[in-house]
Amino acid sequence: MTLLLSTHYMEEAARLCDRLLIMDEGRIVAEGAPADLVPSPRHAAAVWYRNASVFSKLWRGALLPTFLDPFFYLLALGFGLGTYVAQVNGIPYKDFVAPGLIASAAMWSAAFETTYNVYFRMNELRLYDNVLSTPVEVQDLVAGDLAWSATRATLYGTVVLVVVAALGLVSSPWAILIPPFVALGGLYSYFFTLGITPMFLFSGIFFPFDRLPGWVEAVAWLTPLYHLVEITRGMANGPDGVQILIHTAWLAAVSAALFTIPVRALRAKLVP
Repeated sequence: MTLLLSTHYMEEAARLCDRLLIMDEGRIVAEGAPADLVPSPRHAAAVWYRNASVFSKLWRGALLPTFLDPFFYLLALGFGLGTYVAQVNGIPYKDFVAPGLIASAAMWSAAFETTYNVYFRMNELRLYDNVLSTPVEVQDLVAGDLAWSATRATLYGTVVLVVVAALGLVSSPWAILIPPFVALGGLYSYFFTLGITPMFLFSGIFFPFDRLPGWVEAVAWLTPLYHLVEITRGMANGPDGVQILIHTAWLAAVSAALFTIPVRALRAKLVP
């Protein structure tokens, strides 16, 4: 006899079922035994710890370039262009730009971690082959790498937040809660030419959408950086609780829905 269980709780499904189907809008996006789909927290934590240990030896050289990039944008646009653009939606222009640069620092950090660093570990060091010879499975590897990407994005975003606050560009005490939200922005990997650059320019960091065609904001709403910018700007200038919850829920839901994509891609590449 076969019993069907429908649930949103992966832990419950993994405990009760011997086979899982993950569906999105009526389509099966992943299928297999629980051990093939649900990461082990202990093994994922081991992967995270390995990445953190390596970073702890390299952080001095790694932090500086990512810190300088948003800082130069802040100087050039916030204090440069800001001398000609007084206010945006009642907010001084440099105060408008600064929170968005916190979100962009998290994006660039996550992009580097989930592109070049993953490529280097997989193809140059052959590290993933060695890791998968241990009890760690592909989904554990992906979960650990994504958790480290989120941690690194949080660290970089926090550094930029401290600088922005030191320059007097934060007016709300709620800004202290920005780092946990920045972690959600670090759960994504992006393709540079068709993904990162348009998101960076059209996510609301440098200008609002109220003077642009309506479809521009509709497209931007589908990108993760737009939601992270709205969260950081709200926290820095005074949050709207409902809007913060909406943007946070969107980031969390899409992160969970997309998790199976890198798992399947890595499994196809690394597991014969």
